[in-house]
Amino acid sequence: MRRPWLVISRSFLVLGTLFPMWLAYVVPVVRTVRFNASIPAERWNRLHERWAERFRWLAIAMRGGLIKVGQVLSTRMDLLPPKWIEVLSTLQDQVEPCAWREIEPHVTRAYEGRRPQSLFASFDEHATAAASFGQVHRATTVDGQAVALKIRYPDAELQLAVDFAVLGLMLPLFNLFLPQVRLRPIFDEVKRALTEELDYEQEARFTELVHANLAEVENVFVPRVIRELTRRDVICTTWFEGTKITDPALLSDPKLDREALLDRVIEAWVKQMYVDGVFQSDPHPGNVLARLTDHGPEICIVDFGQVKIMTKAFHERLLKAVMAFMTRDQGAFAKSLVDVGLFQEADLPRVEPVLTKIFEKYDAVSEGELVIDFGWVRQEVMSSLASLRGIVVPQELVLYGRTFVLLGGLVRAIDPKADVLELARPHFLRAMLAGGPPA
Repeated sequence: MRRPWLVISRSFLVLGTLFPMWLAYVVPVVRTVRFNASIPAERWNRLHERWAERFRWLAIAMRGGLIKVGQVLSTRMDLLPPKWIEVLSTLQDQVEPCAWREIEPHVTRAYEGRRPQSLFASFDEHATAAASFGQVHRATTVDGQAVALKIRYPDAELQLAVDFAVLGLMLPLFNLFLPQVRLRPIFDEVKRALTEELDYEQEARFTELVHANLAEVENVFVPRVIRELTRRDVICTTWFEGTKITDPALLSDPKLDREALLDRVIEAWVKQMYVDGVFQSDPHPGNVLARLTDHGPEICIVDFGQVKIMTKAFHERLLKAVMAFMTRDQGAFAKSLVDVGLFQEADLPRVEPVLTKIFEKYDAVSEGELVIDFGWVRQEVMSSLASLRGIVVPQELVLYGRTFVLLGGLVRAIDPKADVLELARPHFLRAMLAGGPPA
């Protein structure tokens, strides 16, 4: 009975929020579009804040895919009002763990009827971390190896399917608010990405791949997958004894060399993105662990549910865009944005005035400053282009930009005064000499 009841109750709760939300917006939108009514900005802001908070509450209460959907929506400045972006940006992929009694039967089935306590020399029934789709437990193998077991929640697939069924049902109604945008392709891409994140066998393969790619990078670790204890719903990897990289105790330790710690992070992601072409695209503080040793700080990258593969062709187009922006070549920058699929060449006449304003504003902000806030650059470009009707940012480009923003957040948390460009320069030069990702 649990699964039919879960489908019914979850569908009712999600639809019970989304449909009233649509009703709340449809009247003012129709008044504005069809009858040219003038609605005060304060009223719009109150409406946005109320329903963004309602959606945020729903995502937290429902766990599962809705938190992920909210996080993706928080990156879509081209689709949502600023107040929605502000509220949804606070969604964290951390939830209260499930009780072990709810998880144990699921794990036992994954291990062909063998209880985990019988497979390991020791097993901690209290989760060390929990997220939308699964939670982590610490254990020790019979040969004494400390390991981490990432266990997918029993109903994770069903919850995600229900969420997307309801969202898909409501999609045509919400598309009425954005008639110039086809929401279905964006919906399909987000659904595909989150469904793949539930594929723990794929995550294990990505973990092994990035582990091999970063094996020669000093002081940077990726857990090793223990295949004999990994199943479709459970990933077993070696344990890294460390803390969250932004842990106050770590950052306040007088022995910490913050520049060295930042150098580890920058080197790891430059190599992943610009040499290997396969990178962990969710570098929030909970997915980067750190510890201090006699030879300096070490980091460990965990959770490869969100991994992106960058082709050599896309890398080259993106690099041209970055170089054009940094050299203030507005014409080349506009063309590079066409090349990466942000808009069509026919859109250039109406895009160029917006780009001119972006460059002028950037020059005014960055004049005399050593530290460049890539998050600010991304927000300015995305929000400015969002003001042009019909310009929709490709989801792949959005997620790529989100990776930079999360890395920027790590940098500011570790050392707000760090000169990121200076630290990144030698790693970028090596990456460029390496020829970029494979074709």
